[in-house]
Amino acid sequence: MRLTVLGASGTYPRPGGACNGFLLQEGNTLLVVDLGNGCLSNLLRLVDFTELDAVLITHMHVDHFGDLYPLYYALRFHPDKPWGLRLILPQGGLAQMGCLLGDDARDFLPRVFREEQLREGKTYRVGDIAVRAFPTRHFVEGYSVRLEGEGWSMAYSSDTTPNPALVEAARGVDLFVCEATLPSSYEEEAAHGHLTSTQAAAAAAEAGAKRLLLTHIWPTFDPGQLLAEASEVFGGEAGVAREGMQVELGGGGVG
Repeated sequence: MRLTVLGASGTYPRPGGACNGFLLQEGNTLLVVDLGNGCLSNLLRLVDFTELDAVLITHMHVDHFGDLYPLYYALRFHPDKPWGLRLILPQGGLAQMGCLLGDDARDFLPRVFREEQLREGKTYRVGDIAVRAFPTRHFVEGYSVRLEGEGWSMAYSSDTTPNPALVEAARGVDLFVCEATLPSSYEEEAAHGHLTSTQAAAAAAEAGAKRLLLTHIWPTFDPGQLLAEASEVFGGEAGVAREGMQVELGGGGVG
């Protein structure tokens, strides 16, 4: 499986960057997990958007779903009408998107996207990829996800404070992509819905993850500092997600 980082910034993008989003390619299966603002441009460098099997949105904060809007318009006005893209997201997510659209555009949303509710405990099959959702602790309903295919496993934290479900999602995975929004000294601020560098590392260590990839770092902070802090807690291989980075699982390495 090949994981490509489409965006890795938290809340707003770094210069030339994008907010959180990832493309998973397993055989002929193409799955996008989160599509924050700026991600679609990076996605279009890699694949034809009409060939996507599904998009999964972990929670309805704009830095995780903002580029669903340009994707919607790209699909809606495509001459071949490649409508019905599977969109897996928390309950009411499509209706929430519609609040920013006019009546005509809103009416087309359920035709362009085939909405499916993301919920705890259910296993979703997207081609050759199995996905399971675990509840987060955040400002809105959200889910960490565990993804598995032939010979590989990974987890993605989404946005959350420390909780047992996060550790369970990442139990024994080959790769744990985990938010590290803030440096370790900001633990009090992180308690309102995010993880610090050392909290992300502690979750990875407790879960027994083989590799850790930090993401969702606020552009205010130095990723190198957060990686150094995380590496003091997590003894395995660790890195920082960056746009364009590719990770091969099931026989590959970090690109």
